[in-house]
Amino acid sequence: MKSDRFLIKVAELYYQDGLSQQQIAKKLHTSRTSISRALIQARNEGYVQIRIQYPEQSNLGLERKLEEKYGLTEALIAVPAYDQSVEQEISYQAVDYILRVLKKNMILGMTWGRAMHGFVEQLAKDERLRSLSFQNVKVVPFLGTPGVTQVDSWDATTYSNTLATKVGNLLHCASYNLSAPMYVDGSKEKEMIEGIEEISKVLQMAENADIALIGIGSMQKDSSILKAGIRTEEEYTELIQKGAVGEIVGRIYDKEGQVVDEDLRRKMIGISTQQIKKIPVRVGISYGKDKVEAIKGAIKGEMINVLVTDATTAEKLME
Repeated sequence: MKSDRFLIKVAELYYQDGLSQQQIAKKLHTSRTSISRALIQARNEGYVQIRIQYPEQSNLGLERKLEEKYGLTEALIAVPAYDQSVEQEISYQAVDYILRVLKKNMILGMTWGRAMHGFVEQLAKDERLRSLSFQNVKVVPFLGTPGVTQVDSWDATTYSNTLATKVGNLLHCASYNLSAPMYVDGSKEKEMIEGIEEISKVLQMAENADIALIGIGSMQKDSSILKAGIRTEEEYTELIQKGAVGEIVGRIYDKEGQVVDEDLRRKMIGISTQQIKKIPVRVGISYGKDKVEAIKGAIKGEMINVLVTDATTAEKLME
């Protein structure tokens, strides 16, 4: 009972009175190590029971399940308020995460697509930018710019170069352009263009990025690859038959995260999926039932280790 009294006394001072472990050790004339051990023992023996009160608009429990099932560093599930759309809340969660982890001297790399465009729109509205400083941060695109085959079919504001420039302006830091097409006629042209000093320097920065912000494309009819005219519907159908489930940085991959469009890979100007995997923080933004297999493949292929999505998609991923 004497040892029990000590455990309870320590727990009261720590949890109720708010004293630090060092303050308790001084008060009770013992070591900080003894206090630390006492707190652990008090929890193990049931004298202390911790209950987390989750906010009404949260899915923290589901986030943790996703992290455990897929080995994610972090999962963020958007729960929109009554006056918000799912898209807006997902973009907000992505912005909130980036503003939390982006530090001075870092390189932030960006892909392309509607999710990236939504991120930039939300970032422009964030009032925290007034008080935050991103000293020596660099923002770089991950791939070149596609040619537009139909003016009304695709929005140039979703291109990697355009997005990187806008983010650099919003963060008041340096941004760079990859002054090259997204894809060329063949591997010889690719090698020649990537050998140009200006382009080579940007690609090297992209490869050394600390954070990658990644849009995950699906194999649906409204995909970025089709809208940008990079692949025809017939070619797309053939890729699906080969097992294609998604697209990241213009690379089309299967459920294992392996590239299936080798011909396109040899023509793309930009960072590869293998280089993406080496970036420490890889944030994938994606949601919708048509994106579930693409998200799974991106995780399995280690192209993302942080996921921003919505509750419906998260539940599908848990099935």
